[in-house]
Parts: sequence; structure tokens; C-alpha cells
Amino acid sequence: MPTDVQQTFWWTLAGTLALGWGVSTWRSLVRRKRRHERRARYLEGVRYLLDDKPDRALEVFLSLSEIDDETVDTHFALGSLYRRRGEVERAIRVHQHIVDRTSLSPGTRDAALTELARDYFRAGLYDRAEELFLTLADSGREPALALSHLVRIYEIQHEWQQAADAHKRLRTVGVPEQPAAIAHFYCEMAELAIAEQDYPRAIAHLDSATREQHDFGRSAILRGDLARRQGDPRLAVQLYRSVVRRDFHLLALVLPRLADAAKQAGEPQQFDETLEELVRKGAGNPAEIAYAAIVSGYYDDPVILDCVREMLRIDSDLRDMTAAFLPSAAEPTREQLHAIAGALRNVLLRHARYRCSQCGLDSSTFLWHCPACHAWDTLRGVAALEFLPKAALPRSAS
Repeated sequence: MPTDVQQTFWWTLAGTLALGWGVSTWRSLVRRKRRHERRARYLEGVRYLLDDKPDRALEVFLSLSEIDDETVDTHFALGSLYRRRGEVERAIRVHQHIVDRTSLSPGTRDAALTELARDYFRAGLYDRAEELFLTLADSGREPALALSHLVRIYEIQHEWQQAADAHKRLRTVGVPEQPAAIAHFYCEMAELAIAEQDYPRAIAHLDSATREQHDFGRSAILRGDLARRQGDPRLAVQLYRSVVRRDFHLLALVLPRLADAAKQAGEPQQFDETLEELVRKGAGNPAEIAYAAIVSGYYDDPVILDCVREMLRIDSDLRDMTAAFLPSAAEPTREQLHAIAGALRNVLLRHARYRCSQCGLDSSTFLWHCPACHAWDTLRGVAALEFLPKAALPRSAS
């Protein structure tokens, strides 16, 4: 009898093991088949992409309900591809498909949320992008990346205080690309306050800008504007002079302000003394001063006309053009210099007068914030006059 019990036990054990092995083998075969089918479907989707059939490709990829470590990178690549091609709706669908999966690691989920927020940003859905980036800034693994995007969103929407707050948070978790940006945010708020004649609030914003960035040219210009509005032109003259001494590239912006403030203060000689000081100390040569004056539209001053004369002497093209209308070896009179400056001004008005030092964007007006590369304080005066419109330039040989 014990022998029968033993046989039953061993047969039962053998049967259980065989059943377990069979089930395990069956499950392995099923998983292998599913993996093979999934890869086949992915290849099908890739073929649709190569055949420029994005709708069919998107349909295939989204039909694959399982996303694991092997396939998630393909989803990310596909979403990025759609976004780069400007097909933002498709990119959103792909990245949302990843986010909706519950089996992914926290790091992968954060990456998917970041890509989805970028999709919303590219589509101009700033409120949705802001919501996601705020979540990622608070609990994500790359808060600096999220905060950088938040700063950009607030810049676009001119929400300067929120931009400043996000920038301050960014400084605590990483190095911001543009450290001086926060000072510009406060200057933007100060300009709005000055326009609304809320001078105490404007001063508070300018104080904040100065704390962020010492010897800040834009802040000094706005303080000068504020001093003139409040009846203190002498202070305005001092502030404007400090700007041109320190930031010569802002001369075209400051020249008319400095001239008006000096006249209001009853000290017009301050204007000429400033220009003479710039030449004497080598901060700028007469030709550069003349060009800045022509760009600004203020060239009535005798010292500036002398600078215009020097510019005509230095620039061979201008010298040849003006010599054609003057008697041989004759020097232009002040009236003629004024007329020449006016003519050059008309030429400049038809061409770019400023260029971004980072991305090369041309602009006919001065901008503190480049609309192309989004850099602050990178526009500089174009160094050369362009007399021929593009339509008149010689064509290259074909």
C-alpha cells in the first residue's frame, strides 16, 4: 500500500512539473509571438514614415498599447520628429500616449511630460505648457529645464513678475543662460509704471534691477527718463552721461535724451563735453559718433557735424560721393554737412540699422529683446551704410 501512495505522489509531482513547464513554455511562446508581432508592427510604422505616410504611421504606433523599455525610445523619436516637422497635433498624440501608460518608470514619465509640454509650447498652448512645466519644476527630475521653459513662456506673455520669480528659482537649481535677463524684467515693469505715471512703483522696480545688475545701462536710461519727468534734468544728464561712458553701443539711444536734458538744465555745453570726452578717452571715434547721431536722427549739434565731416574723410565711398557735388578740394559747409547727414538718415531708414550679435537678425528699430533668438541686449548698430537695395545688387553668376 505504501508503494501505491508513493507512486501516486511521484506521478502527481511529475504531472505538476510537466504542467508548470507546459504553462511556462506556452507563456514564453505567447510573449515571444507578441514581441515578434509588435516589432513587425513597428517596422510597418517605420515603412509608412519612410513612404511619407505620417497618418498611417501614427495609426500603427498608437495601436501598440504596450510600451516598454524597448519601444518607448521609438515613441519619443517619433514624437520629436513630428514636432520638428511642425506636425504638433501628432506629436501631442504620441507623447500623450506615453504619459497614459502606467507601467513606465518615473524617469520615463517625467521625460514624456516634458516632451508633451514642449509640444504644447510649440503649438502656442501656453496655459497647458505652463501647467505641466510648473509640475515638473516642483517634482520633476530636471527642474532647471522646466524653469527655463517657464521663463520663456512668461517672456512671450509679458508676465514680467512671474518671469522674474521663475528666473530666481532657476538660479537656485542651475546656471541661467542669461544672468542679466532678470534685470530686464524689472526694467520692463518700470517702463509700464512710468507710462502709468506710477513713479514710486517704477523706482522700486529700478531698484530691484540695480540689485540684480550693477551699472546697468537700461536702468540708468530709465532713471534719467524718470528724472526728467520729475523736473530734475541735471540728474538726468548725469545718468545719461554715465550710460554713454560705460555702454557706447547705446549712444544712438541716449543722444537725443542727453541733448534735451542738457537744454532743460540750462547747460547745453554738457552735451558737447560728453562727445568730446568720448573721443578724447578713446571710447568712440568721430565716425562712430556721427553714425550713431544719424541713426538716432539727432545731428544738429556743431560737434556732431564735425564728426560727420570726419566720417566723410575716413569713409572712401562717402568721400567720393560727396566730392562729386563739391568744387575741387572744397570742404563742405555746415549746411552741406547737415544736408548730407539728412540724406544718409533717409538711406538708413530704408535699411536695417541694428543687428543681433548672437543670431544676426536685422532690425530697423532698437530692441532690448531679440525676437529671433530671445537674447537680451544683443542688438548693435550696423557698422556700415548700405546704399543699394537688394534688388539692385549684382546677381551672382549662375
